[in-house]
Amino acid sequence: MYSFVTMPSFEEDRARLKDAIRKFSYRENHEEPFTLASGKKSPYYFDLKQTLLQPEYLALAGRVVAGQIAQQYSGEVVTAGLTMGADPIIYAACLAAGIPARLIPAIVRKEAKDHGTGKKIEMLKGISPSVPCVMIDDVITTAGSTLKAFSAMKEAGFSVKHAYCILDRGEGGREALKENGVELQPVFTAAEFREK
Repeated sequence: MYSFVTMPSFEEDRARLKDAIRKFSYRENHEEPFTLASGKKSPYYFDLKQTLLQPEYLALAGRVVAGQIAQQYSGEVVTAGLTMGADPIIYAACLAAGIPARLIPAIVRKEAKDHGTGKKIEMLKGISPSVPCVMIDDVITTAGSTLKAFSAMKEAGFSVKHAYCILDRGEGGREALKENGVELQPVFTAAEFREK
């Protein structure tokens, strides 16, 4: 007798990922706000690595991001982001998209290598800049990291219209991307988690 396993829907995956982020990554403290990487203080803190370092939830995040990209793109898509925050999500999304490769990873270094070929972007040889490119990140606050990667991909000749992230903190990143002609498509916004 055969048993058929049905794959969870996009919304089911998204709900499970939200529960995991709430359980492992989200903190709220109004008495002693957290200092963010940007230097800003906030009563809301998301340590997404606590979720994404768990293979089950990294795979889940990859499926969700790949699903979002598939809603807007068909065919090959370059998925690019600044190392290290974007790396695991890019790889997980590429794996979730399956073989033959539909999503193509491109990892942007913070600085060009000072040895070997001196590359700033790590990606497969022979990928044409005519292939659509999207930006990927874990958390977007001001979009500084995403814009740095965006500039490198644009300089390499790629056209970027969308950025995807697990969490948009809602602190100016969406607007900064829009000023550069890039539309942000977050899986979640910080407002979805806030208790107060």
